[in-house]
Amino acid sequence: MKPILKMSGWVLAGVLLMASGANAQSSASPSAAATSGPQPRIQVPAPNYDFGTVLEGTPVKHEFMVRNTGQADLIIGHVQTSCGCTVAESDKKRLAPGEQTQLPVTFDTRHERGHASRRIDVYTNDPQTPDLALEIQGVVRTESEANPREVFFDSVRKGTESTREVEIKYNGTAKNFKIVKVSNSNPNIAVTQEPGPKLKIALLRTMPGGPFQDTVEVATNGRPLEIPVYGRVVGDLITEPAQVSFGILPHGSGAMRIVRLTNNGARPVAIKELSSTSPAVVAKAEPITAGKEYKITLQLRKGTPDGQLRGQLVIKTDDPEQTSLTVPFYGIVGSFKG
Repeated sequence: MKPILKMSGWVLAGVLLMASGANAQSSASPSAAATSGPQPRIQVPAPNYDFGTVLEGTPVKHEFMVRNTGQADLIIGHVQTSCGCTVAESDKKRLAPGEQTQLPVTFDTRHERGHASRRIDVYTNDPQTPDLALEIQGVVRTESEANPREVFFDSVRKGTESTREVEIKYNGTAKNFKIVKVSNSNPNIAVTQEPGPKLKIALLRTMPGGPFQDTVEVATNGRPLEIPVYGRVVGDLITEPAQVSFGILPHGSGAMRIVRLTNNGARPVAIKELSSTSPAVVAKAEPITAGKEYKITLQLRKGTPDGQLRGQLVIKTDDPEQTSLTVPFYGIVGSFKG
């Protein structure tokens, strides 16, 4: 009986070994089948196209050459682009080994400025490169531009006047470029046209204390131009910082920020009232030096709904010249997109 048991043990070991080998071959066979036999292969000799520098509004057109360097038919499926690009249908959707086709791409530059880049994803049945990324890039110059592009008045003393000059540069080809009209909405900012062409932007003495912003709209015989204008007028009462950022906060969390109100005048000043334009933010004040310096705490409530947060802290005082000061605040709560 012992030899029989011994042989059955060998038989059993052989069966297990054979089963193991069969399982290994079985598990390897799908992968081997996927890579065995003739396969297509996509190739684009120049996947990156630099169009150099063009004028805003000029359509950029380019054709990418797509080749099949494999041994089986290459099928060009979905082509996906980032915004601002359109891709026309290629001449062929199926390429035999050795064949090639053109993939026409048009880039709309009407709303671009400066360096611009777009990606085009080409999906095929190439098992090695199922998603091939192409890129089109370059520099877009506006027809006309302001230098500087925006005007900033930093901490102008209340009751004083300050001016800035802006040069308008024309990059187009027309010989009769001219400014047709200049306008803005803030009555405490005056804009006049100077030879050059240039603009003189004046912050008037009537501008009240606190932060301000405006937009100068320049109409030309070509494309219009917009120049942001912003800054801050300070009196004896100064808030630091001039605006508050809560940053990007996790869902449901609160946050605290500090603003200091300093009185640089000879007369003591008291805070009469604090308010917030957003129900998500509350504020309280405590004196550091009565009449001269105050600490204001801004508290973002816990459980504030996800999204973009914007508002203003409004400080009412008994100063006859600065009865009200505003401190903008902003932030993002949770996974806000857009």
